[in-house]
Amino acid sequence: MQSLLGRTVIVDDMNTAIMLAKENNYSFRIVTKEGDIINQAGAITGGSISKKTVNILGRTKEIERLGNEIEDLKAKIEKIEKDEEEYTNQVEGTLEIAENIESKLQEIEIEYATKKQKIILVDENIEKIEKRINILKQEQEEIKNEQEKIINMQKEMQNEQEEITANLEILSKKVAEYSELNKESQEYIDNLNSDITNLKISVTSFDESKNSIEEIQERIEKEIEQSKKNIENKNQEIDKSTKENIMLENEINKTYEKIENIKEEVSKSSSKIENLKQERQEKNEKISKQEEEITEKFNIIEDLKAKLVKLDVRKTKLQEDINEIINKMWEEYELTPNTKTEYEKPTNVQEAVKKVNYLREQIKNLGSVNIDSIEEYKNLKDRYDFMSEQRLDLESTMSKLRKIISEMTQIMKEQFKEKFKMINKNFNDSFKELFGGGKAELKLEDEENLLECGIEITVEPPGKKLQSMTLLSGGEKALTAIALLFAILRINPSPFCVLDEIEAALDDVNVYRYAEYLKKFAKDTQFLVITHRKGTMEVANTVYGVTMEESGISKLLSIKLN
Repeated sequence: MQSLLGRTVIVDDMNTAIMLAKENNYSFRIVTKEGDIINQAGAITGGSISKKTVNILGRTKEIERLGNEIEDLKAKIEKIEKDEEEYTNQVEGTLEIAENIESKLQEIEIEYATKKQKIILVDENIEKIEKRINILKQEQEEIKNEQEKIINMQKEMQNEQEEITANLEILSKKVAEYSELNKESQEYIDNLNSDITNLKISVTSFDESKNSIEEIQERIEKEIEQSKKNIENKNQEIDKSTKENIMLENEINKTYEKIENIKEEVSKSSSKIENLKQERQEKNEKISKQEEEITEKFNIIEDLKAKLVKLDVRKTKLQEDINEIINKMWEEYELTPNTKTEYEKPTNVQEAVKKVNYLREQIKNLGSVNIDSIEEYKNLKDRYDFMSEQRLDLESTMSKLRKIISEMTQIMKEQFKEKFKMINKNFNDSFKELFGGGKAELKLEDEENLLECGIEITVEPPGKKLQSMTLLSGGEKALTAIALLFAILRINPSPFCVLDEIEAALDDVNVYRYAEYLKKFAKDTQFLVITHRKGTMEVANTVYGVTMEESGISKLLSIKLN
């Protein structure tokens, strides 16, 4: 800094000149490029253009210019953001198209796998049918062999029958001859007649065998015809499967072609996406550069704003100091800058100080005066009267509410006592009907405090002593709870009621009792019963169930029972 003393320094603008002069305590002269001069004594003179107000305090034109630049920059930012949004939308649209293509490709692959599985099943069915045809052909050959054997046996038996018939005729002739020639040898004739009879029986048995063989032959022929029909049907199925196989292969080839086309489209779309990404990256780089430029200009603007704020703060502080001095003059001396006093001015400082002390003492002796006390008293009195009225209203309202609560409590006690007696009676009746005997009772633990005391359930099933409900078995507890539920429903039947497996703990006998008892209430109340027990399902009008015929697919079924 020693080297600058007595010298002149040239700077760019007035702001830099003022800042530099303040930092160096105006130790050298500073000249701006616009011609403004700051002397060593702190005096400022204008250059070729008069800018006394603008360069020192105002800066209005510069602020307007910077504001216009800010607006231009904002417009550029909006345009860049709009371009970026358009590029983003294009990239998102391309990505969406690629996702759609990938989803279509997956669907085609699934369809291809499904059709391939169908082809495999068709091939398996064809193999099964061919095996079955071979088996049927073997059976047909066996049946033909058996048929030929039966026909041969039939021919042999027919020949034997013809021989027996011829022998029978010969014997009959001989018998007739012997009967005429020798009537005395009757025993021999009888033997011959018995032989003839036996031969006739044999002929009859041969006839029956022939009939059975014919029946077997007819049955075999029918089986052969049925086998031929089955073979024809299987051949038709094979032809159908072969045609389906050819169609599926054609569809598979078309699917392969679609897959190749889709792959080409995907590769093209991926290259487009890469180009768009590259363009987007270039745009982002441009935007980042422009944002950096905008940030630099904003920083310059912020510096200028900070300097303006400092000047405003300094101005405000000076104004506050002036106001404080004026107020102090008014408080202590009741003088203003424009006041003209009629008092004689003291000739020296001592007299002025004495006069001031005297006046201050007199002011202290006057004491503090509150001019607004009367108005404050009126406001406080009005507020007190208002609060008193509010308090009276609250007290009267509280007494009315207590009276209403007392009346409601009394009514509730009476209604509860009345309904409790009815429930107790109904509970005893329903308990007897469900258990087939016994008795049940509800007892209040404190009859003086009806609304808050507990209720004890005492039951006596058939064949047991009177005991508390806690000592019963699980099934007995469930049936007792059901009896209490129906006892409450009897007082005020509900139009609709849902029962969720309340009979789960009952055995089969009690389930049927519960179901029959439930039917009595079905006249007044519609029951929706969730259950797994057969006895309950049997008395229902309609049964709804969920089944899963195929894995992962539930199906609702309904059955109306008449």
